[in-house]
Amino acid sequence: MKLVKRFFKYDSTLKNIFTLVSGTAAAQFVVILAQPVLRRIIPSENFGVFAVYMSLVGIITTVVTLRYDMAIVLPKEKNKAENLVFGGLFITLLISVVVAIPLIFFKNQISNLLDIPLNYYTWFYLLPFSVFFAGSYRVLNNWLIRQKAFRKSSENKVVRRSTEAVTQILSGVLGLQVGLFLGDLIGSFANFLMGIRQALKTKFSINKINSVSIKSALIEYKKFPLYNTIPVLLNTAALLLPVIFINRLYSREITAYFDLTRQILGLTLALISAAISQVFLQKLAEKRNLKQKLWPDVLKTIKILALMSIIGIVIIEFAGETLFGLFFGEEYIHSGVYAKILVVSFALRFVVTPLSIAFISLERLKLNAVWQFMYFILIMMLLSFKNLTIEQFLVRYVIIDLFAYFIYFVLIVKIIKQHDKSILN
Repeated sequence: MKLVKRFFKYDSTLKNIFTLVSGTAAAQFVVILAQPVLRRIIPSENFGVFAVYMSLVGIITTVVTLRYDMAIVLPKEKNKAENLVFGGLFITLLISVVVAIPLIFFKNQISNLLDIPLNYYTWFYLLPFSVFFAGSYRVLNNWLIRQKAFRKSSENKVVRRSTEAVTQILSGVLGLQVGLFLGDLIGSFANFLMGIRQALKTKFSINKINSVSIKSALIEYKKFPLYNTIPVLLNTAALLLPVIFINRLYSREITAYFDLTRQILGLTLALISAAISQVFLQKLAEKRNLKQKLWPDVLKTIKILALMSIIGIVIIEFAGETLFGLFFGEEYIHSGVYAKILVVSFALRFVVTPLSIAFISLERLKLNAVWQFMYFILIMMLLSFKNLTIEQFLVRYVIIDLFAYFIYFVLIVKIIKQHDKSILN
């Protein structure tokens, strides 16, 4: 134990990663702990509809700030970052209001497009609120990352997931059909409030914030909305659209099974990876400003992620069906079958996703946009795979994922090597 503490003491990057990962792991443990209860008291059809809802929230949330949240860690001047925070929050509010308009006035069309019965559609009126709170927290969280307040960021994740789980379980026990949606909304609201509280604790000041400074900061970092918003929207859609495709091509029950697989693999792999990427973004931006090499930190991160992903693959391949059936009920053995198919592609994403922050740190947004567009086109090909069993559909999905993320990894290594070479010349 002393050796571990000493190791983290001298390696600030790994120490920060450990802080965020431990908080994320605790938060996801709360989610996973709640699932065996929720899956037994709430019909699988409700989970299928909720999966579609959360896919829409996820797609919109990634662009609701017009990606200005990602720019907050970059300015050297503190007041410029503070103005970006205010600008990001205002843009988030504005777009959330815009999102509400089609939900209200095009109810029948959207319901038919998503294959969601009208008796479920009423819950979708909560979507703009979920988007606003989730998007606003992205802005506030990147302020915390800038200030190296990794512990506070971790605490917020635990509060968010705990509030969500308690609300969903209580709603389920009381027989409230809207419980899953209400839990997400209340959890996001608690996260938003915690984000404001933590930002104020980390020397966030409004003294130098004004409309002129906000406008100036937004213009200076306009490359984020111009070159990053649409590509990231396409990339996020590519990650989440399979849920909507499966809902249309198969059934809400199969969607629920697939979504549980995606949740467990995603929450234990992708979200821990996302926590690492937040530390990685701050570290790479700092090293770039100091004109230092990036590859040593990148290589160290690759080794850690690769080891974790191998462990995940072994567990799922040997015990996936047993674990899903044991924890979530016999009905969800199907989710274990899907997990054995999907785990390899999730493992590759787990390694590559945090490294992709290099495109932002090195401001290589156009190259990143090219890959994201390519990935979206590949995922859209899934719609052409008809008259297949769900297992056959998932195998084709995995092949597309493996091909796309291997290309992504090659591009990431290339731009990092180019940067390190340039500072030597």
